[in-house]
Amino acid sequence: MKDRFILILIIGSLLSPTLTYAEFNISHKITVYKNPKCGCCKKWISYLKRKNYDVTTINSNNHSAYKKKFGVPARYASCHTAVIDGYVIEGHVTDRDIQRLLLLRPEGVTGITVPGMLVGTPGMEQGDRRQSYNVLSFDRQGNVKIFSRHKN
Repeated sequence: MKDRFILILIIGSLLSPTLTYAEFNISHKITVYKNPKCGCCKKWISYLKRKNYDVTTINSNNHSAYKKKFGVPARYASCHTAVIDGYVIEGHVTDRDIQRLLLLRPEGVTGITVPGMLVGTPGMEQGDRRQSYNVLSFDRQGNVKIFSRHKN
């Protein structure tokens, strides 16, 4: 019975734009590894702070070492890498996608990524301009699947 109730809550939360993930006591402590001179990384961190994340920033001129350490597939890399509650977040991922990952905890998934530098993603805002894009999940073997879709 309890499992069914939790499943109903999960489905409802994914369908309801007004339900917040804070109600599920999901972690908001995140560590971001970035180049100290990257402006869009700073904007993404500001976005996370506005969403009440407790952000620890580690500046590195060799952040590709962190991508390798955390198993980010090279072809799906972006400008910064973050770790939250054992999951890797690569690139300009939305708060909603991060919280969905932490809520669902898909089996075998190492993390999620928004590859590249897409206009309209958090930290890459350019007025009303937006690109459609997919958020991908990845595993330790480098396999990827579509985790969510964002239409412009």
